[in-house]
Amino acid sequence: MSDKLIDTNILVYAYDTSEGIKHEVSKNLLIQVWETGGGIVCLQNLMEFFVVITQKVENPIDVAEAKTIVEDILKSDNWRIIDRDEDTFLSAIDIVSKHKVHLWDAVIGACMKENEITEIVTENKKDFEKIPDIKVIVSF
Repeated sequence: MSDKLIDTNILVYAYDTSEGIKHEVSKNLLIQVWETGGGIVCLQNLMEFFVVITQKVENPIDVAEAKTIVEDILKSDNWRIIDRDEDTFLSAIDIVSKHKVHLWDAVIGACMKENEITEIVTENKKDFEKIPDIKVIVSF
């Protein structure tokens, strides 16, 4: 797989068994990343994943299991982790101002731009398609 940012919702669907086809498609995408690489996440994606998968889904998973998943991603050579800094935050504010995107999505978009990542796999087409030079891939 060519390098793509895997958004929080895809991570969640991959582990949330109550999501039917979204679960299957997302799980298969993550299997591909685990096997061949090309997956990118922002540290923010992992934080959001942890909160959602342990508290906000129909069948939450155990905190220890969620921590293991996060640790495995952080340690894997098949995943690339990117993060933000003060300049990213300021760039995100510009994206919010110019493109009317939610701040947390703007931060991910700014992180992507700083790291020259042009594709995101997400269900959130509405916000990410507003950010120039980012191609949105929706798997379902």
